[in-house]
Amino acid sequence: MKTRITVICAIAFLLCTLSAGAQGKHLVRLGWGDALYETLVFHPADGTSAHTYSGHWFADYQYQLTPLISLGGQADFQSICWTKNGSRVKNFDLCILPTVRFTWLRKEWVRLYSGAGIGVLVAWDNAGGKDLAPALNINSIGVQVGKGHWSGSVDLGFMTSLKGTDRIYMFGSRLLSVSVNYRW
Repeated sequence: MKTRITVICAIAFLLCTLSAGAQGKHLVRLGWGDALYETLVFHPADGTSAHTYSGHWFADYQYQLTPLISLGGQADFQSICWTKNGSRVKNFDLCILPTVRFTWLRKEWVRLYSGAGIGVLVAWDNAGGKDLAPALNINSIGVQVGKGHWSGSVDLGFMTSLKGTDRIYMFGSRLLSVSVNYRW
């Protein structure tokens, strides 16, 4: 417990120190995205049952090159568990994506943006199965609300694997996501 508190305090101190002379070019987002596609369409159609989903947990970093363009990276993790032929399958997906973001409206309290990322997805399960595939994330529209260092975002888009198997993201995954953001 002491270690967690120490780490949290160190991170808070670092963020405050960095923000003292910052120009607002760095953005870190921590968020969660839905698993609606997997829940409503994919697994019910494949004959499996008793599904549980973590949703998509993600961390995103962006560096603002110009008022319009930011470059960065994103890590996305999700787990899906289901029962198939009487046994429990636990699947884990990790996606690493270099990203580009276009902020096309900048106001004092609101920013509107779109973006894309292409990278790699690693999937594995408790039965020893593994997959490696290219992956794509398209953010059709995002809305960031907040002033100063802290803000929140809501994004509409999708993630997909560019290789179709039953254990990795399908077209339509992570349609809606929300995040808490820190800018310095």
